[in-house]
Amino acid sequence: MAVTIAEKGYRAVLRTLIVAGSALAFAWVGWAGLEGLRTQRNLAQLEELSGQLLQRAELAVDYAVITLGDYAAPSNDLCNIDALRTLRRQTYARGAIKDIAVLASDGQPMCSTAPVQFDLLSSRSAPIAEYESRNTSIVLQPSHAEGSGLFRVIWRVSDTHLVAATLNIDMLMFDIFPAQLRDEALAEIRIGTGDVVARFGDMASKEAGETARAFESASDRYPVSVALAVSDSSFRNWNPWPLAPVLAVGAIAGTLVGLLLAQSSMRPPGPVDALRIAIRRGELVPYYQPIFELATARIVGCEVLVRWVRRDGELVFPDRFIPIAEASGLIVPMTERLVEQALSELAPLLSGRPEFKTAFNIDPAHFVQQGFLDALDQIVAQTGWPNTRIVLELTERNAFPDMKQAVAVTKEARTRGYRISLDDTGAGHNGLGHIQDLNPDIIKIDKKFVGVAGTVEAADAIIEVLVNLGQRMGAVVVAEGIETEDQRATLAHAGVAQGQGYLISRPVPLARFRTLIRDHELVAQPAANDPQMA
Repeated sequence: MAVTIAEKGYRAVLRTLIVAGSALAFAWVGWAGLEGLRTQRNLAQLEELSGQLLQRAELAVDYAVITLGDYAAPSNDLCNIDALRTLRRQTYARGAIKDIAVLASDGQPMCSTAPVQFDLLSSRSAPIAEYESRNTSIVLQPSHAEGSGLFRVIWRVSDTHLVAATLNIDMLMFDIFPAQLRDEALAEIRIGTGDVVARFGDMASKEAGETARAFESASDRYPVSVALAVSDSSFRNWNPWPLAPVLAVGAIAGTLVGLLLAQSSMRPPGPVDALRIAIRRGELVPYYQPIFELATARIVGCEVLVRWVRRDGELVFPDRFIPIAEASGLIVPMTERLVEQALSELAPLLSGRPEFKTAFNIDPAHFVQQGFLDALDQIVAQTGWPNTRIVLELTERNAFPDMKQAVAVTKEARTRGYRISLDDTGAGHNGLGHIQDLNPDIIKIDKKFVGVAGTVEAADAIIEVLVNLGQRMGAVVVAEGIETEDQRATLAHAGVAQGQGYLISRPVPLARFRTLIRDHELVAQPAANDPQMA
């Protein structure tokens, strides 16, 4: 009961961990997934914002070019006082254009609608850089004060003079900038190779350690570009999802999935899976039942049987799992591991007893399987046993799927030194026809005849037939299931050479088998009346 309670407690803890882990995992995945979507959405919005800023800068230049065209078209007398006065009123009404000026071919001012604005843009000692547009007659000039918002659009009207419009585009940026980004973001409009003519935001947000995302857009018509940078903290806090509902939905979904996983994982494995796990864990172990001389009770061999010893100590007998092993194909790895373990365990105990034979039950389908003898040779060679001390006991539970192949494998096995035993002769699938076909070295009389030996004439007749047949074929006859001294005496009198059964011992683990060997004083020389088992 204590084991059962502990097992239940373990399962309850494991179930709780699975459900809790699934809930946390789903909550995290839900949050991470939505954060990824939010990041992609924010990136798309920032990219769109940079495009809008560039578009506004291009429109400002377009508007200036159109205005200059309207001014230059009517007359060549561009510095006429009346024309300048009219143009001054127009530029005042048109917000972005602060001044229109006429310049000589060398850039010297001829006249201006707002001389003060012209002087602000022109009053620097160094030459003013000029950047050509796709239309090479139009060039842009930055202001002497970086980020002032002022720059000049110049149109080369003729070889003798130019017209220029001074623009202020600071006001174009503020209204489209998201409020959440205004404190820790930077937007710049640049001319040419990097002259900043307008800036909005905090310069600190441009530093490498603070910048999470940066975008640049450039015009294909004018030497104008836009650079946009957003700080990491501002980007993370922009357009956040409501955290609590997201985590709650993820946790609920994870809990439901966790319950399903727990139910599935905690479900006991099916019979085949349970047997496969037991083989992998080494829970299927060899038990040994002595084979002894009926005349002297001397132990001359053993049959290796399998028992399933669970981790909790429960002993499972073969009738509960051998049919499953045969039907699923697990009989092959189970038998191979059993042979390897049994021969390894017996090697130290029987190294000085060369006459001792060890018998293994082999399923008929396994026996005729391609490569069976090669795999067996490899296992036996690894343990150091000679093939001549191994008996292959063909079981009666299933018929041979291919009798012709069985005969061929039997002949090859005998050539390699193995001995062939026909188990439970007279019962199941192993009849007299199999004795004729397989020509076994050992004939084992089924316990259904042994149990009534000396009391049922039909059973005595069958035993007599098998003994005579064995003598004529040169096969050793072994009686299974001997439980009483009377049975032993009757069978010995009938000519049966060897036997096994509860009279000497039931199948036992290795430690108990060692004691049996010592108690019956197994000697190093073969029995004089047992030429076949020598």
